[in-house]
Amino acid sequence: MKQFFRRDDWPKAARSAATFALATAVSSSFWIAAQPSMAWELRACADPAGMPQTNRESEGYENKIIEILAEDIGAELTYQWWTLTTTVIPQQLREGNCDIVIGGPDGGNGVISTIAYYRSPYAFVYRADEDYEIATYDDPILKDLRLATTVEGTSSHLALSRRGLLDHITTSAQAAGTNSSDRFADLIASVARGDTDVAVPWGPVAGYYAAQQDPPLTVVPVPEFDIPFTPMYHSIVIALRPGDEELRDLLDDALARRWDDIYAVLEEYNVPTLPLPRPSVSIEEQQP
Repeated sequence: MKQFFRRDDWPKAARSAATFALATAVSSSFWIAAQPSMAWELRACADPAGMPQTNRESEGYENKIIEILAEDIGAELTYQWWTLTTTVIPQQLREGNCDIVIGGPDGGNGVISTIAYYRSPYAFVYRADEDYEIATYDDPILKDLRLATTVEGTSSHLALSRRGLLDHITTSAQAAGTNSSDRFADLIASVARGDTDVAVPWGPVAGYYAAQQDPPLTVVPVPEFDIPFTPMYHSIVIALRPGDEELRDLLDDALARRWDDIYAVLEEYNVPTLPLPRPSVSIEEQQP
């Protein structure tokens, strides 16, 4: 395992002649595993009110995933709370206020990233007791229904716009609630209340909040691509500063080792996912 501190950083008490001799007789990875007090700090930028992904109480599924990874690599996890807008990269990550931004879409500018660890589609959400079964944006029933969507410019909003359905949008996450968690929760609750007929949010929002509603709601992933070749999903990665390739590689190996644990968390939070190839650990990690 690659390390992120030098022997010069050890406490003075650990630099006695006997301890130094022992340390040189064993691998550095064994030494670090035997010294839990020497865990290094991993600072994560995360949204303080961004459920179902994150919040200050660490109740989100991204909180759980990064806790798994931090434990795996022997790091002490701390948070820099920041609303995840376009400002988080220039004002927090690049300024050195955090080491990683968790739960971001693949393809961000000015960053390097880990492998994608899940891919989630947008989804239709409607009451289970309705007599329609909506599976595509081209279903003619949508022209007769009240629609709810997330912020303008998202993939679902664009898909509805292409079909001339913007006038049917009666509820938007931009208008509901005071923070991102409240907005998304109310978006789905509006369907259960009967204020709107169909919501088309991103999958994690759909799955997490739909499971909390009464009467029951149906969640149906939209087709993976829309015209003209527009992805209807987001592949999620951890973003880092260019130059932090060693930390990226460390996280990639942890993602590969803890793949099943990560998907258990996603299942617990009812996050719909699309298939991703399971990664393998690096050659260096496989060496005895």
